[in-house]
Amino acid sequence: MAIGKINSLGVGSGVLSYDVIDKLRDADERSMIKPIERKMEQNIEKQTALAEIKTLVTGMRVPSKILSDYSSYLGRSTHVNSDAIKASVASGVPMQDIKVDVHQLAQGDINEMGGKFESRESVFSENDVKLNFYTQGKNYSLNIKAGMTLGDVAQLITDETNGEVTGLIMKTGGSKPYQLMLNSKGMGDASRIYFGTTLKNDAVPNGAVDIGSGDLNLKIIDKNGNEQTIEVLLKTDGSSDTALALKEAIREAIEKNSDLKDLLDSEINIGLDKEGKGLVINDLRGNDISIEGAKANSLGFRTAQAKQEPLIESGKMVKAGKLSGTVMIGSVPLDLAKMTKDKNTSEQNAQIIAQAIENIAGMHASTDGSGKLILTSELGEIKIQASDAAGKQAIEDMGLRAGTIQGYAKLQDSLFKIKNIQQGKDAMISYNGALISRPSNEINDIVGGVSMTLQSTTEPGKPAIISIRRDDEAIIEQVKEFVKAYNELIPKLNETTRYDEDSKIAGVFNGVSDIRTIRSSLNSLISHSEYADSKVQSLMNYGITINDKSTMFLDESKLASAINADPKGTEEFFFGRDKKEPSGKEVHIDGVFTKIDKFLAGLADGSNSRLETYGSSLERDAKSLQKDKKSTSELLDTRYETMANRFAAYDSQIARTKNAFGSVQMMIDQSVAKK
Repeated sequence: MAIGKINSLGVGSGVLSYDVIDKLRDADERSMIKPIERKMEQNIEKQTALAEIKTLVTGMRVPSKILSDYSSYLGRSTHVNSDAIKASVASGVPMQDIKVDVHQLAQGDINEMGGKFESRESVFSENDVKLNFYTQGKNYSLNIKAGMTLGDVAQLITDETNGEVTGLIMKTGGSKPYQLMLNSKGMGDASRIYFGTTLKNDAVPNGAVDIGSGDLNLKIIDKNGNEQTIEVLLKTDGSSDTALALKEAIREAIEKNSDLKDLLDSEINIGLDKEGKGLVINDLRGNDISIEGAKANSLGFRTAQAKQEPLIESGKMVKAGKLSGTVMIGSVPLDLAKMTKDKNTSEQNAQIIAQAIENIAGMHASTDGSGKLILTSELGEIKIQASDAAGKQAIEDMGLRAGTIQGYAKLQDSLFKIKNIQQGKDAMISYNGALISRPSNEINDIVGGVSMTLQSTTEPGKPAIISIRRDDEAIIEQVKEFVKAYNELIPKLNETTRYDEDSKIAGVFNGVSDIRTIRSSLNSLISHSEYADSKVQSLMNYGITINDKSTMFLDESKLASAINADPKGTEEFFFGRDKKEPSGKEVHIDGVFTKIDKFLAGLADGSNSRLETYGSSLERDAKSLQKDKKSTSELLDTRYETMANRFAAYDSQIARTKNAFGSVQMMIDQSVAKK
């Protein structure tokens, strides 16, 4: 309210002013509003301090909650005496030493394909060719068109296999630095990429195996081009992986043959399939493979032979009726007009043509029974051509195409030149005397709860030892965190609940029982002791003490010794134990940290906790004080607005009286002057 003299209708008495009203209002505000504002300030101070205490209590709950959790006492730590293995272990795994010999790491399959090229844009092949291979339980057949670049072929391989095999171009240096690579996506035996002929079996049955003479024979072509019969012998008690044992038995039999052993892991490959339960026998050269014997079928070899793919399978049936034109198969002419008749069916014409081709030296032909031709050549290629339009039409009528068609063996020598650089292999380890294979270096299914990462092989006779022990460090760390949290909370409680007799200064929560009793209740729980096994047990036994200034101390070495000396007793005192009552009913007796955690949860966990409830009351008080301040201010506004109006009326009356008196005085003065 502005200070000045009251002026009514332009005439002021000069007697009354707003100074009087302002002084009266200031006095009322000091007595009515200032006390409310002081309470509001105290409320804000309490809410701020309460938020800090809640944060400290919540922080203290972190270690207390862990120490009151049964699983915390099942924690395990691992130590490995070798860099060959990294290991982790789940809670509750029995404490033990695990010995593992790492014979072989899992790795992916890497292959070179083709020669060296000048650039990524170099043409891979001048002719249409087909690339066949087997991997991850699936056969792939890729049509590489004439004129495709090196980059095109690499992309084709990746796309057609959905990334299971990646076509990469490596720059290796030199005048022709670019090399096409075929790499497997995954690792392990199943990731291997098999080119040529591949014989597969179903999953090998588990259990003991006794393969004797005549039970399982493998026929395969040796380095001299001769067929060799390899006798496979194996006897197991069922404790080891059957498929793996059979694989090793076949390898051993091949290694004993002087004409085959040098081909192993290059031209001849033996691998695992079907998640390690089946076998793959492969000849990179594309030669026939067969297997026979009394137990071949029971060992999963439902298909007894893998043969070379035909060089040509006609895309359509041979035309029926009389055909015309001369076709050159190699250097031999076939005059179709002389070979076919008007009323011949498609299959009859196909059989006649097949017989004619079969009579050509080194050539073989048959039909599929529906009029389509199937052609092969001992030379690995067939050249089909015609010299005139009639001959070209004849080639089309036969369902064939002109050109030189090469088989895999020929293409391998002249174009593909596939060379394995790194063989896809399963990891191989020995555990408890059993040889175990896995397709990855991450192994978590041998010992329950134990995960191993293989990093290198171990030396013979020097296994990696995984020592599994109780994780006392985790418990010690949580006790340290509890002590730290206690020493952060208690000073705050002391500060906010104190009362200084000399200065008469009180903490913001002095007299507030919800806050003041926290320290005493907490200390009562911490000082809890039990009588067990003829001795008193308390946190002092674990190196935890509190001095007269409410500071907690921890003797870490004493704590470690106590835990190590009696881990079960520590678990029962910290977490709790089950006890059977005389009635036979089992009850759980809470341990010291379980009791502390429940107390802290009652303070700050949930909307009904003590501190949350008290905080809600402070918020209600704050709203009430705001309302009181507003209503009191409005009351004073009304009071002094009324007073100002009355003062204005009084001032007007005084002014009129004063003016009237002035007029009378003037008249008197004039009358006196006339005399």
